[in-house]
Amino acid sequence: MPGEYDSSFMGLYALYDEKDNLIYIGHSTDVPYRVKRHDKKHAYAKCKEMDDLAETQKLEIKLIRRLKPPLNKDFTRGESETKAFSCALELDVWKAIKIKHAVKDMPVADIVNDALRKQMGRWIEIGNEAG
Repeated sequence: MPGEYDSSFMGLYALYDEKDNLIYIGHSTDVPYRVKRHDKKHAYAKCKEMDDLAETQKLEIKLIRRLKPPLNKDFTRGESETKAFSCALELDVWKAIKIKHAVKDMPVADIVNDALRKQMGRWIEIGNEAG
């Protein structure tokens, strides 16, 4: 990239290793400067100039999730984790509604919120134990 870009610009950049493997995706308001600041673990970079910061950030997240570069830690949670989280929420809501139907003296919202609060507490405990 030396000499390739003489002035700053906003956009996305992708870093590649010497074997042409994508290793990192990022965005910056000054792409050439930001690429130069990265560790020298990359062999070269490809850049895309963009005008809108919000659109740049959305595209960055979308590409990271799709391509899963090894040096990007954010936005790479597996789909199975997301599905398990959603199923757990749905199961708790179903249980809460079933209980409400039997009890009939509490608003559904109160029962649902209580069930979700308990489930969230369990997830927080698991997260704290995991470190």
